[in-house]
Amino acid sequence: MIKNLLKVKPSSGALRSNSVGLGSDLCLVRNWITGFIVDRAPKGLQPASSGGVAIKAPAMPRKSAPAPAKADHAADATGSTTAVATSRWWIVIAAMIGAVLEVLDTSITNVAVPQMMGNLGATLSEIGWVSTGYIISNVIVLPMTGWLADRFSRRYYFATSILIFTIASLMCGLSHSLTALIVWRVIQGLGGGGLLATGQVIMLAAFPKSQQGVATAIFGMGVMIGPSLGPVLGGYLTDNLSWPWIFFINIPFGIAAIVMTLLFVPNDAPSEAKTKAKVDFLGIGLLAAGMGALQTLLERGQEEDWFSSPMIVTLAVVAVIALVSFVWWELTVDAPIVDLRVFRDRSLAVGSLFGAVLGISLYATLFLLPVYLQSSQGYTAFATGMVLLPSALMSMVSFMIAGPLAQRFDPRKLLGVGSLLMFAGSLGLSQLTTLSGSGDIFWPMLLRGASLGFLFIPLTLASLGGLQPEQMGVGSGMINLTRQLGGSVGIAALSTSLTQRLDFHRDAVTAHVDGSSQTVQQWLAHAQGNLVVHGLDPNSAHAVALGQLKMTIERQATMLAFDDCFLVIAAAFLCTLPLLFLFRKGTSEVDMGSVH
Repeated sequence: MIKNLLKVKPSSGALRSNSVGLGSDLCLVRNWITGFIVDRAPKGLQPASSGGVAIKAPAMPRKSAPAPAKADHAADATGSTTAVATSRWWIVIAAMIGAVLEVLDTSITNVAVPQMMGNLGATLSEIGWVSTGYIISNVIVLPMTGWLADRFSRRYYFATSILIFTIASLMCGLSHSLTALIVWRVIQGLGGGGLLATGQVIMLAAFPKSQQGVATAIFGMGVMIGPSLGPVLGGYLTDNLSWPWIFFINIPFGIAAIVMTLLFVPNDAPSEAKTKAKVDFLGIGLLAAGMGALQTLLERGQEEDWFSSPMIVTLAVVAVIALVSFVWWELTVDAPIVDLRVFRDRSLAVGSLFGAVLGISLYATLFLLPVYLQSSQGYTAFATGMVLLPSALMSMVSFMIAGPLAQRFDPRKLLGVGSLLMFAGSLGLSQLTTLSGSGDIFWPMLLRGASLGFLFIPLTLASLGGLQPEQMGVGSGMINLTRQLGGSVGIAALSTSLTQRLDFHRDAVTAHVDGSSQTVQQWLAHAQGNLVVHGLDPNSAHAVALGQLKMTIERQATMLAFDDCFLVIAAAFLCTLPLLFLFRKGTSEVDMGSVH
């Protein structure tokens, strides 16, 4: 519907509207905004004119005396060039808003769980589906974004995805039952799944090769920083307003992104081949069944005690059969819903594997650290978010530095720097003790934040650099999908590992605490004496002192278990270093060809 109402047709390489009604109005508004900014741009501003999106703003009328015809032509060319550059940055902002909204909503609900449980009368297990439903629908749509964008045009698919996401956000906030909330979260995930990959391709298509690094840096800030800001923003909104506001906050930004998309993103024509081809319904069904079962398994496995649960066994069987059948079918059918042949490109295949490890670190760390701070250190949700905030701010600095460098250096070198920084930050977190405070967490998290710009930007450029323009949508979808799946696998594996290592360290520490040793007797005597001073009788004080000793053992075992998990993340990034040699040398530009 949105495509028919707001259709803007390109003419002679420029964005001009030949339609009437609302489409013409939008085109006039866009031209007015662009012209307004162009007229006030610094006179020395001469943006690059090669490549990118051909967006032409009409020359604004001037009151000065008419100049010779040749001078008028030069002035119009300069104004048009500046208008092109201005429109590009509006496109980046629209794409980044979409990316931030999508990734923010994967983590923003976590801190509101207690309030939602009380308000909706749900158990912890039931409320978990609020997050699970969103992620499942998200990973089902992600692989199909390239096909959907080609069939319906990137511009309208992106705008429609934001519209679905925004409406679903409104309905999530208005939900008065758990069932309604879960249903609208699933719909929200269907809309959100089209934002990351499609926004990334729209952004790359808007810029010439010489500026893709800087543009990717700005877009990447939203993708990488969003998960870190989720707990901060969610904690603030939940503490000061109520849980529905974690959804209502999306609405104004969603509306702004829709308007900017329709005003500034070029109206690309749908792929004629994709439009005429039969829809691969079997591929869609196999993908939905396989990815849905896999993601549900990863999300619920720990709670259901993994393969001791018949439900998890069934999900595993469905996932394996459906995904294997999906791969076979997509490689044999004439018009696949997901063109898996893109993995013939070595850099994309390696980049997808690297992205999975990045997802493990990004999402697993943001899962483990808040659990540690709130369960072992007694932090509130908002205080936990504030501990994570410096890392998010450092990420912004990292992206601003890595963006320009990505155009000058081999991306493999930047990926090596990013991997070593992430390794150092994770290794620092693995050295925490029960006496560690926020200051001890600050520096490792700062290193981790510094690594993200040197990981995301060169990984994007190196992975997509060898693809043909028509393969960009599928390639971008695969990169984002593997990062998302890496995060899910990392959280599932490390949450299980955390439980197992806690049992191991509890037994190990208990074995070293000999009740007859002089050290233990002195500790108990000291604790008992303090309790007697505060009014307890000796017998009660002795019992309480034994309880304190048990709590101390538990706390120490918990800390050691978290240290082990952070050490696994550090080791994972150390293992990625050999992958750098498998990327093509010097692929720091993405050829979008005529995909504008």
